[in-house]
Amino acid sequence: MNKYIYIILISVFVYGCSASYSFTGTSVGEAKTISIETVTNRDPLTPPQYTQSFTEGLKEQFLRQTSLDLVKSNGDMQISGYITRYYSGPIATTGNETTSQNRLTVTVQIKFVNTLDPAQNFSKNFSRFEDYAASQNLSDVQDQLLLSITEQLGQDIIQASIGNW
Repeated sequence: MNKYIYIILISVFVYGCSASYSFTGTSVGEAKTISIETVTNRDPLTPPQYTQSFTEGLKEQFLRQTSLDLVKSNGDMQISGYITRYYSGPIATTGNETTSQNRLTVTVQIKFVNTLDPAQNFSKNFSRFEDYAASQNLSDVQDQLLLSITEQLGQDIIQASIGNW
């Protein structure tokens, strides 16, 4: 009989001491759900399909790195935003006034709402870039550059919203 009491006490103690932390350095507190609206576009140079691929990449990162469930709307945590800048231009010139490197830069404005802890709410810009050789056409390397930029922006957004370490 005594061993059953010990098992129950240990179970209650272990369960009562649990916290919502992950090994990725994020803390979601008491939040159980997140809703991420499709990021819209406010820069005419942005490829039309990028808003959807950016949104899906952001969703995947949150699902991979947190215990949050993705819901269509009204999550405990909510993310919305838009692309404010999509720019490709030269960054390095050679001695004879030609460009040797170009840079693709993407900037997004993100609004984060934590319905359980409004002190965590923010609206801010995140910007990342990738460089590529001037001898390459942007259309040839754009997909790979955008994958990397999306991953970096996603990490920045996760750290700003739930990276409490």
